[in-house]
Amino acid sequence: MKLSSEGIGREAFWMKYYAHYDSVSEIRHLLAEHLHNVAQNGQQLIPPTVRFPSLENRDVGVLAKIIMFLHDIGKYTDYFQSHLMEGKTSLLSSHAHISACFARALAKNCLDHVPDPEKQVWAFIAYLCVRFHHGNPTLKELFSNDIWSILEQQHANLSQKWIEVLTDLGLQEDGDFLQLPQHVDLCQWRSDTRHFLHMPQHMKGRLRKDYWFFALYYFFSLLIDSDKLDSGGILPSVVKTVPAARVTDYIGAKHGGEMSSPMTEKRESARQQMLSVLKGLGDEQIRKEKFFTITAPTGIGKTLASLECALYLQQRIAELEGYIPRIITAIPFINIIEQSRWDYEGVFGKDAYVLTHHRLADFSFSAGESEELPLDQRLLLTEAWEADVVLTTFVQLFHSIFTNRNRPLKKFHKLAGSIIILDEVQALPEKYMPLIGAVVRKMAEYYGTRFILMTATQPQLLELGDRLLGQSFRKPVELLPSHREYFSSLTRTRLISQIGRERNGEEFFNLFLDTWQSHQSALIVVNTIRRSKEIYQLLKRAHSEGILRNVEIFYLSTNIVPWQRNQVIEAVRGRLDDPNGNPVILVSTQAIEAGVDLNFDIGYRDLAPLGSIIQTAGRVNRSGERGELCPVYVMRLGDDAQYIYGSHHLNWTKKLLDMYEEIPEPLFPSLLFDYYQKLAEHLPMDASRDLWNEAVCRLDLDKLNEFQLIETDGVADVFVELTKEATKLADEYERVMTAENMPVYEKEAVLRRITTAMSQYMVQIRANRLVNSQLAEFVTRGGVKGNFFWVSPNEVDKFYDMQTGFKDEGGEAYLY
Repeated sequence: MKLSSEGIGREAFWMKYYAHYDSVSEIRHLLAEHLHNVAQNGQQLIPPTVRFPSLENRDVGVLAKIIMFLHDIGKYTDYFQSHLMEGKTSLLSSHAHISACFARALAKNCLDHVPDPEKQVWAFIAYLCVRFHHGNPTLKELFSNDIWSILEQQHANLSQKWIEVLTDLGLQEDGDFLQLPQHVDLCQWRSDTRHFLHMPQHMKGRLRKDYWFFALYYFFSLLIDSDKLDSGGILPSVVKTVPAARVTDYIGAKHGGEMSSPMTEKRESARQQMLSVLKGLGDEQIRKEKFFTITAPTGIGKTLASLECALYLQQRIAELEGYIPRIITAIPFINIIEQSRWDYEGVFGKDAYVLTHHRLADFSFSAGESEELPLDQRLLLTEAWEADVVLTTFVQLFHSIFTNRNRPLKKFHKLAGSIIILDEVQALPEKYMPLIGAVVRKMAEYYGTRFILMTATQPQLLELGDRLLGQSFRKPVELLPSHREYFSSLTRTRLISQIGRERNGEEFFNLFLDTWQSHQSALIVVNTIRRSKEIYQLLKRAHSEGILRNVEIFYLSTNIVPWQRNQVIEAVRGRLDDPNGNPVILVSTQAIEAGVDLNFDIGYRDLAPLGSIIQTAGRVNRSGERGELCPVYVMRLGDDAQYIYGSHHLNWTKKLLDMYEEIPEPLFPSLLFDYYQKLAEHLPMDASRDLWNEAVCRLDLDKLNEFQLIETDGVADVFVELTKEATKLADEYERVMTAENMPVYEKEAVLRRITTAMSQYMVQIRANRLVNSQLAEFVTRGGVKGNFFWVSPNEVDKFYDMQTGFKDEGGEAYLY
């Protein structure tokens, strides 16, 4: 099968065949050109590392070319062209299903060297990808009685003009295509239960393999991404990179004027050791090793060290395997992603495009070559992760894997062959750790994807995945093998357990007064919004009564809008960095835990899983310049912890804390090792096992919708019209929503930009908190619908407190 766009003979015919035609926007995309572009551009996106047990990389390329080249072959029917040019719509003007039949037939012919029954499954996967490329992939209810008549009429129409089609495509001499309509034997197929009609059941039963899922999603993603990029007039880019030494240069420029300290020396030593471990790997090890870990204390500089390691790996892989892997870094929380973005852009400069993608990221201001493109094309690039380096969140990453929705699956294939850095992996929900561990193992096996897992509290993500799979794999390469020495050399903090008795808010306040000194900046982390507001009000009252003097008190939680959260973090950072400023007390929920680069003298943490407690400790004496063994008190506020985390995680934490009066930082690694060992031994596997068995192995793709990294069931968005900018955005939203002459794609892109910006003024609230709130829906603002509630400027005081955020009667817990 030889495909070339040269010699396409369209001019010989009385009509031109179009893939897309819009007389209003003057979009006219020739069908032959589109098919050749999608096939050729898509093929360039396949790294040499993608292979499956019965399909080598070369055959992956063959199957992908078939899927992509034939995905719109059904548009050659007179029915579709009449629909496109004259607006005549009927059941016969559909194109995806008949295209899928042609793709299946050609796949069987071109993969004839692959033995049955695998060959039949690969051909069926081609069929599924093409049939559903405009919708969501599924294996349910595929063959109703009414489809056959439509397919037969479409097939007859294509067969009648097949030579004309081949000439238009420039393939009139290609033997694989000449007899293709005869191989689409619909009469035989409609009674073929073994290889066609019952294939979904066979793939779930006697032919069940976990790699059918990974193959289906890879080819489906490759098709829809290539299709949409070409339809949007965008060529896929070649990944660009910079030398690993650029990280060293950037660090020198960033900290060149600073005096050396023990902590900066530890950072430099750790970074050099990580790089040294990688440089010590031979060529064969570089090819084989797919998992690397960085276990290091907070403040050791993991962000830049991991990037330097990824760049070095990228260089070695390019030399050995002939392609440049994309670097994808995923971080648990939006509020820390901007810190990493500044560092990444400082390293890459204008030599590579760094894409930041999360719920609040404004794609309209993307740096790099795409900033000159129209807004709808920039949206397309962002959603497809068409960039050299991607900086994103766990939600964006894992909801692009565990989904059956077309839109997020566009970027799925970009994970293949990439280097993926998972930062703060302990922030993943424990119930999904076995599932995620199993999936990354299989992505490494089938796609050649490499992972760098980094955290100060390395959970047993891979071990849990191995347990779910019932398989043994190579141990990951630890890039900082002396991490225990780094922990043992640090004397920044100590945990002091106060969990012997339960306390209410007033009792905690008394504990605070007994342990806090007036010159200290303090961090207080609790588990619920209700408790955080209570503690904050107690402190503010004490301040107004003169009990707390010369101190500034701040509040941080997801109960306040993101715009305000950013302001709080920057204000607190400014006070902490000012040697002449007043001490700071920050009351927060878990939003502060991972990666927020703040540095307090003393900490207080409500009971939580041990990893979370140590993450809070990482915000205390972070740079080691505030003395030795600064205290972090662990207390028990009511049953808040039980309400949030459940007893399984807390029992092991309690047992470990009860063994010591104080736990200095050098003991953290051994404590964490014991904790995660116990957790792995007793962690319930039900949620992960159910999704793995049913969604992955049995291909019940709808079940993937049960996966929620962050629980959003029963959650509503509330738009708080807090500032003039918020009002301007709401006005713009209403204007665009009611615009009649704006092209659909442009309107979608503009609305996406506006709603992203509006998200800076939204809080997510549990529905049960809204029952008695009398909040208005956004439609009451100006008659324009929105899928969120609205707090008008005149009612801000009624519904929103400028210190603690959204007001309600219950103040129920909401974590994220």
